[in-house]
Amino acid sequence: MNVDQAISDLSTLPVGDRLRVVHAIWDTLPDDVDLSPSAEQQAEIDRRLAAHDADPSTAISHDEMMRRIAKRR
Repeated sequence: MNVDQAISDLSTLPVGDRLRVVHAIWDTLPDDVDLSPSAEQQAEIDRRLAAHDADPSTAISHDEMMRRIAKRR
């Protein structure tokens, strides 16, 4: 079985089971694995922070974020 096939097969599992698989895979990662953001990801983080610093009024509260997420479900 290749990775694409495994992912396809796993995607048919219920969400709870998929989360168990994610946790099991995460637990197999070595302790010294580098989880730092890539250069591209860091650049996006920096861009977003600069945008927020330039206009903090564009931020939303945690409660608002959770409301928006719940609305999309």
